[in-house]
Amino acid sequence: MTGEALQERHYKRGSMNNLAAYGHKFFIFGGAILIATAILQILIRPRAKDRTLAARLLNATTIKAFFFVTFGILTILVGTGTIPIANGR
Repeated sequence: MTGEALQERHYKRGSMNNLAAYGHKFFIFGGAILIATAILQILIRPRAKDRTLAARLLNATTIKAFFFVTFGILTILVGTGTIPIANGR
């Protein structure tokens, strides 16, 4: 087969790019991992009992976990199609 015949056969088959075909699963799985990581960070990290509530909430681990959960939720929303990807179909 010539190169043109192979290319024509490829387009007739209707093949998709793997990222376009399975990209949503990647985003959903990645978002779930981010949220699980944040929850485990909050549960496992040791906390000082003598600190005030404000000091506990402004802890670096708590702030990092908040961003993980926020980014994880946004990633899942992209994976489900609620938030469209730029130039996406």
